[in-house]
Amino acid sequence: MPAPRCNTVEGAVACWALTFETDTAGAILKLDHIGFVAQSLEQAQAYASQLFGVTLPAGGKHPLMGTHNLVTRIAPGVFLEFIAIDPEAAPPNRTRWFALDRLMREGTLEEAPRLFGWVASVPDLARNASESPLHALLEVTRGDLRWHFFHRKDGEAEAGGCWPALIDWAGGQSPVDRMQDVGLRLHQFQLAHPEMAAIREKFHQLGWDAAAAENRSVALTDAARPGLTLVLDTPKGRVQIEGGGL
Repeated sequence: MPAPRCNTVEGAVACWALTFETDTAGAILKLDHIGFVAQSLEQAQAYASQLFGVTLPAGGKHPLMGTHNLVTRIAPGVFLEFIAIDPEAAPPNRTRWFALDRLMREGTLEEAPRLFGWVASVPDLARNASESPLHALLEVTRGDLRWHFFHRKDGEAEAGGCWPALIDWAGGQSPVDRMQDVGLRLHQFQLAHPEMAAIREKFHQLGWDAAAAENRSVALTDAARPGLTLVLDTPKGRVQIEGGGL
């Protein structure tokens, strides 16, 4: 039986407490990128053109997951990603990340891409995390890029998308500074959850610094239900997108 979707923080915190070793003192948890899921990259381009007035730069292919993406820098150290199943790739021997298998099967992405969640960077991820019944630590490649990635094995978001997957770029160097800037600016990324106090506590244990350049636009908000709100300044003006809870 597949693991249930995790919209509560209790399960996520419990899993992280079990899979992360205690030697995380000094770790710096930072917003790395914000992820949209799309039916195809063609759909994502049409969405970005209509809503933002931009053409999104191509990223590359992820052989491990059978996906490909579009990426663009939106703030210091932060990028925006649209990800979709690569129709030219062989099916992976695992469930794809970002719940793409389920969302495509359910038809959730037929009308438009959806704001799914986010990824946070943590140094020494391979040393401080290990696989569990629910989680996997992966070594991933895209072209010449290499990184470690920690997420749920079933690809689902945790805490309605408020709880991040984790990444550690090889050499500690994110490719964000090499990404093309097409004129999108991150104004605010709001995480809303009824258990936000638990999220804040765990973030701070992992070295979350709200004053860090990557984190300044992140707002942690109490709410009756989980949800994400992304506000971007674009060539077409300020755009607000609601998401999460997928």
